[in-house]
Amino acid sequence: MKLPKKKSSVLLIFTIFLLFLISCGGSYNIYTINSISNDAMVINKLGTIRGSLQRVAKLELSGEKSDEIINKIDLTLSEFKTEKIRMFDKKNDVMDAIKSVDSSWLKVKTSIYSFRKESSEENRLQLLKDSEDAWYKTNSMVFISQISAENKVSKFKLSSIAFFLNIILSIIIIFLIKRYVKDALEEMVNNDGLTGIYNRRFFSEFLHNEIVRSERYKKTFSLIMLDIDFFKSINDNYGHDIGDKILQELVGVVNKSIRKSDLFARVGGEEFAVIATETTLENAILLAEKIRLNVEENVFSKDLKITISLGISQYSDKDDTNIIFKRADNALYKAKGNGRNRSEVELDIEI
Repeated sequence: MKLPKKKSSVLLIFTIFLLFLISCGGSYNIYTINSISNDAMVINKLGTIRGSLQRVAKLELSGEKSDEIINKIDLTLSEFKTEKIRMFDKKNDVMDAIKSVDSSWLKVKTSIYSFRKESSEENRLQLLKDSEDAWYKTNSMVFISQISAENKVSKFKLSSIAFFLNIILSIIIIFLIKRYVKDALEEMVNNDGLTGIYNRRFFSEFLHNEIVRSERYKKTFSLIMLDIDFFKSINDNYGHDIGDKILQELVGVVNKSIRKSDLFARVGGEEFAVIATETTLENAILLAEKIRLNVEENVFSKDLKITISLGISQYSDKDDTNIIFKRADNALYKAKGNGRNRSEVELDIEI
């Protein structure tokens, strides 16, 4: 069985994507809430301008000066003109309406000062006309701002849905992070740090489970042990870095030689094991020779050619993990004793 491709990278990418969606949704919610809060203040100020225009005209026509109210309207309109406060709408309809109101307000002020100088019927009618025109424009301005705010409120409803989606996405992220950590821990526990294939601990566990499965379903399997010939001399002559590189390259060659259902593990320094599931001794011998020849024909780091020795054993009734492992290990040492670069079989051992 080849080392299954871990989903950790995919999970990590997906988690980052979900975090991006959450941040976008959160930013949109904050923007919408702040925008609606700002719009409420703007509508309140626009309503104040509308009401103040009516009061100004009434006071001036009754002979009372309204300088305090005039200054208040001037100050509020100034805040809009300098964009100290503003309503953010895509088409700038509100700001255009405010500019129109500001222009009408200038006419109203001119009429007020003219009426103060001479309270003639003509000036009175002009003040009434200008103030009504300004009021209608102000009323239209308030209406436009309310429509703009209502549109944002409808979007806020969507942002509320997005908020609940964010909660769901957060739960998914927690699950994915948990899965990612679980995969990472399993890889640390089950895999060899240098070669990436399964380690001795996982090999022993899998071998035990394979024995149980074989007993239950009356299936057989074979165990192949392999060892690099004269590996110590490689480390001595080229250094442990090259030795480690060759181990990694050997794993690549063997992985290409075995089936997906076979398990490949590192059980010692340069010693490896293959559990060939549902494989008879005859087929295991063929598999071992295939591995041996592929290694012999391959060129490794530093243009080195290496060979391996292999020991083969088939599962027998009442075998436990120690017995079948010992049998395959004996076969491996027999291969080394008989000249190396060969496969040997061990059928039985004395217990």
